[in-house]
Amino acid sequence: MTIHGGDVWQVADELGIAPSELLDFSANVNPRGLPPRAIERLARDAAQAQWLQRYPDPSARALRQALSERLGVAPEAIVIGPGAAALLAPALRATGATSALVPVPAFSEYRRVCAQRDVQFVPWHLNRSADFLLTAGSFGNAIRTGRYGAIILNNPHNPSGTLLDFSQIRRILDEAEACGTAVLLDEAFIDYAPEHTLVREAAIRPGLIVVRSLTKFYGCPALRIGYAVAHPDAIAKIRASLPAWPVTQLAIDALAEALRDPSYEEDTLRENRTERERLRGALASLGLAVLPSHANYLLAELAPSMPRSSQLQMRMVLNHRILIRNCDSYEGLETGRWIRLAVRSNPENMRLMEALNEELKSL
Repeated sequence: MTIHGGDVWQVADELGIAPSELLDFSANVNPRGLPPRAIERLARDAAQAQWLQRYPDPSARALRQALSERLGVAPEAIVIGPGAAALLAPALRATGATSALVPVPAFSEYRRVCAQRDVQFVPWHLNRSADFLLTAGSFGNAIRTGRYGAIILNNPHNPSGTLLDFSQIRRILDEAEACGTAVLLDEAFIDYAPEHTLVREAAIRPGLIVVRSLTKFYGCPALRIGYAVAHPDAIAKIRASLPAWPVTQLAIDALAEALRDPSYEEDTLRENRTERERLRGALASLGLAVLPSHANYLLAELAPSMPRSSQLQMRMVLNHRILIRNCDSYEGLETGRWIRLAVRSNPENMRLMEALNEELKSL
């Protein structure tokens, strides 16, 4: 099956079913979907042929301005790209690094973009007993002794959802700056812990690039749009590596509308907190070891007596049309023992738990 989460197309094709038949817990996307005003804007613009006959604004002014107002950073410190993952390689290139220290387990795209850029990928293994939470002190020692060109971090951590608070991140930044090491910080899920973002610091601090997603929190990954925040000099380098028209005007305007809906953000955070804790408790009651999370997903370890993650994933799809994330592709996680589950709506989460309970009992 698929390596990344969210590839319902591949799974549906393999099983000979329609993608709409699958309930996807493998991708961490807001189940609320786009805010109503963004949906209205998208539908209105898509219905006007004149808009489809024009090239999009290459600098995405409307969206950068909306982000500037929301984040409190200058528009020139923001660049828009075709998804957060697509900005990783341009951001890494902007650092000029030839080696990168990366805590693992981690998003598999980090190793891939390092290979694309001929950057040496150096894994730094996180401790299971500490819930894969990075320790600023020991990681700082690794930065000092290794003299790497860059470090790649994510916060909240993917796949565990653990969160480094601002003071810990700042210690790492200061250590990296002292060593001349650039920091590429992936904040794809920081919308679920917005008080911990470093975008304001990135806008004025050379050597720090923050990459963020828009489509995960706003429930529209099909629109493929993300952004990076950094010092304007670094932003210019990132923009130079992007296509002339990196995103569509439909996506630009729809997400600009989404950012201007504060009630959507408030409702999402409240619902996610409630459902995340409810789902975590339900999973624990089945005997899974569930790590604490500050994001919209949960990482769970299967007990030795339980089926392997690949087997459980397959049975969930075949018997229940539910797709979960088998974490075998995550470097640093024991093969066959880990699954990751998105936090969705209450009825969907209840359906997931009923199916998991049935499969774990039968196996």
